[in-house]
Amino acid sequence: MIRTVHKFFRSNKGHYLMLALLLGILFFISIYRLPHSPATWFDEGINIGIAKSFANEGVYSLQVAPGEFVKEKSFLITTNYPVLIPVALSIKLFGSNFIAARLPMVVYLFLFCIATYLFVRRVYNKNTALLTLALIISFVPFYGNGKAVLGEVPGLFYFLLGLLFLHGTQRNIKLFFIGLSLGLSIATKPFFIILLPALAIGELYKYRKNWKFLLKRAIIIASGITIPLMIWLYTIIPEFSLSRIIKTVSYYSNSYADSDFVKLIFSNIFRFVSETTPLHFLLLLVVSIVALLLKIRKRRSINEVEIIIFVFVILNLLWYLKTPGWYRYFYPAHLLLFLSFPAALLQIIPKRLAIIFIVCLILFQSAFLFYKKDDLLYYSTETVKTSEYIQEHLPVGGNILVINGPSLAFLIKNREVYQYLQINPTLHFGVDMFEDLKEESFDNIIINGSLFGLANKEDVEKYLTESYIPVNQIGHYDIYQDNTAL
Repeated sequence: MIRTVHKFFRSNKGHYLMLALLLGILFFISIYRLPHSPATWFDEGINIGIAKSFANEGVYSLQVAPGEFVKEKSFLITTNYPVLIPVALSIKLFGSNFIAARLPMVVYLFLFCIATYLFVRRVYNKNTALLTLALIISFVPFYGNGKAVLGEVPGLFYFLLGLLFLHGTQRNIKLFFIGLSLGLSIATKPFFIILLPALAIGELYKYRKNWKFLLKRAIIIASGITIPLMIWLYTIIPEFSLSRIIKTVSYYSNSYADSDFVKLIFSNIFRFVSETTPLHFLLLLVVSIVALLLKIRKRRSINEVEIIIFVFVILNLLWYLKTPGWYRYFYPAHLLLFLSFPAALLQIIPKRLAIIFIVCLILFQSAFLFYKKDDLLYYSTETVKTSEYIQEHLPVGGNILVINGPSLAFLIKNREVYQYLQINPTLHFGVDMFEDLKEESFDNIIINGSLFGLANKEDVEKYLTESYIPVNQIGHYDIYQDNTAL
C-alpha cells in the first residue's frame, strides 16, 4: 500500500495533484477572514492610506487633514508603487475597505509561491519544490506578514523572479529583464537594496575568470535595475535634489540612532536561543550552512543563485541585529531559507530520515497555524468595529482627530478626518500636537493605544482631561468626545 502511494506521488499525475492541493490550501488560508486576519497595524495603515489618497484624490501621499497631505514623502513611503498602485486600483474598484486593500496581497502570495515552486524545481528538483512549497504554505508568519499591505512578500517575489531567470541565462535581453525585476524588488521596499551586494558576490563567484563578460553582464543588469529605481525616486522626491537623497539615505541607514546599538545587538542575538520564531530561523540557517560547507569540502559545484540567496540571508540577519527586534525584520531571510532547507537536509542526512523530519515540521507548522488563528496578532476585528461605531454614533460631517490609528482613518467615511502619526521619537506627521490642539476644535479624538512616546504627552493628557470625556473603548481604541457638545 505504502509503495503504491509513494509511486503515485512520484508520477506526474500525483505530483500535479499534490501541487493543486497545496495551491488550494494556500487560496483558502489567504482569503480566510481576510478583513480581520492578520490584525492591521501602523505600517499597513500608512500604506493603505497612501493608496486611498492616490485612488480618490490623485495625490501620491497620505492625507492627514482635509486637503492636506504629507510633503516629506521620502520619510513616509517605505513600501512603494509595485504594491501601492495595485492596492489603489483595487480601492478605486471596490471601495475603501480591508478586503479591497488586501486583495492584491493575496495575488502576491500566489505569485511568490508559484515563483518559489518554479525556482526550487529548476535549481533542485520537482519533489523538493513540493516540500518547499508545503513548508511555506504551513508557515504562519507567511500570512501574518503577507496578507497585510506590506512590501516584504512582493519584494521577495520580484527578487525571486529575477533569480529564476538568472539561473543559467546568457542572453542579453533576459539579463535586462532580470535587472527590471530586481529593480522592482528594491522599488517595492528600499530594504531590498541588500540584494545588490548579494548579486555582485554571486556574479563574481561564477564569472571571476572572465572579467570582460562579467562587466558586460553587470552593465546590462544595471541598466534594467535603473528604470524602476528612477521611478521610485520620482515618487518620493518629485523635485529631484541630491541633498534630499542624502538626507533620506542617512535617515534610513541610521533610523535607530537614538538606540543603544550594543544592547540591541546582544538582545537580538539572545532571541535566537530563547524565542520560538528565531529558533526556527536558526534551525533552517544551520542546516543550510552545513550543507554549503559539505559542498565546499566535497568540491561540488555551488550554484550562483544559491550564493546570492545565502549572502542576502546573512546581510538581512546582520541588518536585523541593529533593529528593535521585531520578527518582520528578518522575515525575508526566513522565507528564503525555505528554498534551500529541504535540499540541504536531504544532502546532510539519509533521504528517508530527512523526508520524515520535513513532514513532521510541516505538520508542526500546520498545527501552530491552526492554534494561532484566533491570536490577537493574527485575528482582530477591533478596527472594523471602531469604524462601525463611528458610522453609527458619531455625527455625519463632524471632524475627528485620529492619533496613531492610520488603519482606522482609512475606514472612516463622511467625516472630516485629521491624523497625527508618531513614527519614532523624532519623526511625526500630521496635526501639530503643540499648536493645533489648542487652535482646532475636534468633535472627537480617537487614540490607538497609549500616548507613550509623544514629546508633549503631559500636555495632550491635560488637554483631553479638560476638554473631552471618554465615551467608549473598543480594543486598543479610546474614543473621546468634546465635552461642550454634550
